[in-house]
Amino acid sequence: MHKKTLKLVTILIAFLCLVSIGWACSRQSKRDLVQNNFDVFMNTLFVEEVQTDSLTLNYSLAYPENYGIKDGEATLGEYSISSMKEELFSSENYLSRLLSFDYNLLDSDQQLTYDIVKNYFEQDLEFGDFMYYSECLGPTTGIQAQLPILLAEYSFYDKADIDEYLKLLPCVEDYFKEIIQYEKEKSERGLFMSDNVATRIIDQCKSFINSSDDNFLIQYFDEKISDFEELTKEEITYYKALNKEAVLCYVVPAYKELIDALTELLGTGTNKAGLYYYPEGQAYYECLSKYKTGSDKSMAEMIQMLEIAIGDGVSDITALTQSDSSLVDKYLSFSSFPITNPTDILADLKKDIAYDFPTAVPVNCEIKYVPASLADYLSPAMYLVPPIDSYKNNNIYINGNNKKTLSMIYTTVAHEGYPGHLYQCVYFRNQNPSPIRNILNFVGYDEGWATYVEMYSYHLAGIDDNLADFLETNNMVILCMYARADIGIHYEGWTKTEVVNYIKQYIGDEEIAGSIYDTLLEEPAIYLPYAVGYLEIKELREKAEQELGDAFVAKDFHEFLLDIGPAQFGIIEDYMDIWVKNQKK
Repeated sequence: MHKKTLKLVTILIAFLCLVSIGWACSRQSKRDLVQNNFDVFMNTLFVEEVQTDSLTLNYSLAYPENYGIKDGEATLGEYSISSMKEELFSSENYLSRLLSFDYNLLDSDQQLTYDIVKNYFEQDLEFGDFMYYSECLGPTTGIQAQLPILLAEYSFYDKADIDEYLKLLPCVEDYFKEIIQYEKEKSERGLFMSDNVATRIIDQCKSFINSSDDNFLIQYFDEKISDFEELTKEEITYYKALNKEAVLCYVVPAYKELIDALTELLGTGTNKAGLYYYPEGQAYYECLSKYKTGSDKSMAEMIQMLEIAIGDGVSDITALTQSDSSLVDKYLSFSSFPITNPTDILADLKKDIAYDFPTAVPVNCEIKYVPASLADYLSPAMYLVPPIDSYKNNNIYINGNNKKTLSMIYTTVAHEGYPGHLYQCVYFRNQNPSPIRNILNFVGYDEGWATYVEMYSYHLAGIDDNLADFLETNNMVILCMYARADIGIHYEGWTKTEVVNYIKQYIGDEEIAGSIYDTLLEEPAIYLPYAVGYLEIKELREKAEQELGDAFVAKDFHEFLLDIGPAQFGIIEDYMDIWVKNQKK
């Protein structure tokens, strides 16, 4: 009897094993299917988004054919209310499709991508209520300022790319016409920019086209193709003539039309102060700040974070000057870092960061200088992000080739090069992430990281330790002060007098304070990605240090941040909590 029961139990166990194996196989099959479909969806999303305009495609992919992308029509995209509505509709569809996936069946990398993309589209949809508050023109970061550099650095991998580029130049005129129409519609709604901002943009455009025959886009193109191996001398001459004609017949006239249109719209701006004074300006700025920083903090929390950082920084500076009586004199007499050649600086930084950062991916980097016609309006330096599938060759533009500029360029090169944008971008591309993650815009993470390592670089520059501490803290305070004033102008309605008085507390010069106010007024939230992004990373590090204690290793923390890549800080913190638990084990 006992043996018979045992046999029945054995049979039952065997049957249950078969059922569980079948269920497991079914479960695994479903998991594989979901994961495969998710990858297909993400790749489809990437292919669709990367083809929205020719510049995005050229800057994102060197070999688009490997992604099934065939030659398409040359375009700079569209800039109109109708195109914005189409983009919102696409975002809604993308989000709906994303939400259809069973999150629990995705692998860990896919779950990270899911979290990031979901949050990204949800935030994108928030801008739907503010379509006429968007602004693509601006003295520093506006399309009219960036376009010459973007066109100049359009990559020529083969002869077909040159042909594509020459087809793209006539599109500038049509694209600017759309921008002009949009600005007119903004004007009709009382949302046009102030005269001061418009005048700055007009002056910038005039500077760019001032000497048409010697235009930067003509000179640079001629240099690029002079040694192009695939072309004969006759073809080089022919292409140079075609480019010159296109620049003079389409690009220069497009800038002239923009100048005329903005001049005509002068006086139609109803608001000379911050976004706060527009009907929905405060709500728009809140949305813009969230997007620009990648932070999920409320405006009140951002203000508190900035004010605490400023207060702590002032206290640290006071303590430094009290401990070193000669520090102020060192600061006032400081006029140059030991290394001033940008190429030498890159080499020095690449070597010195090895202790606290993962090994840099070996790539090339060429230092170039901003053309004189754009120098007064562009940033001190900029890094041009390379294609996903060809990231070995990199370019950094520096605004100024004189002794005075180069004497203080060390930390700027760190920001743009090692261990800043170039290092971070190449590291992430080398991880072979989902392609879609390479084209999502997370300026808070990008600029936060670059600012964080820029501050770090003061201690690699070969200067006095106390002076390095002073310079780092002083620059952090100034940056956070700019960001705090930005919020004051556009979210709290600070007047120019209030802003100038606030800034004078830190720099003491009324004229400079007025100039800073003008800059903050021109391009809302321009400093937030740098200041808030930097402070978010500092908060993450402090949290990891508190949790891990003596087990905290800076290099491991940096590796975690680099591995996870550009994302919203709330998501990064969630994943860091998991990382910290694993580090404790």
